[in-house]
Amino acid sequence: MAALQGQVSLGMTALAAGAPKTVIRVKAPTNQRAKVLGYGFYFDGTSNSATPVQIQIGRISADGTFTAATPMPNEEELSETFQTSVGVNASAEPTYLSYLKTLTVHPQLGYEYLAPMGQEIVVKGGGMLGFVINAPAAVDVRGYVMFEE
Repeated sequence: MAALQGQVSLGMTALAAGAPKTVIRVKAPTNQRAKVLGYGFYFDGTSNSATPVQIQIGRISADGTFTAATPMPNEEELSETFQTSVGVNASAEPTYLSYLKTLTVHPQLGYEYLAPMGQEIVVKGGGMLGFVINAPAAVDVRGYVMFEE
């Protein structure tokens, strides 16, 4: 890893009630690892008594279909091209091998995580990591993922 850090933002994305949706997928380049440094997801729910939203972070074994997202470098003057590819808003869901973490978040709030140094999620070369959100009631989500390659 050469400390090329970037991030991808997820614009407002609608979540259908009870339908899990992969909102962001990070795919490391072949023979090169990528580290997920942090992520955040924010909801626009209106009911204070609504059932929490579930966020799962998992390793993908078979890719789905995503809208391509362009990573933005954390340092504007860097001219290197990212080799890590990021997809947003799956139109066909990927297949998950395993889940690393499951979170529950109130749909009027958000959740943000910045990994302590040395505790980032590492995506192996050619591997994929996905962020799946399942909301019991229709709600919109927006967010971001920061990574390093």
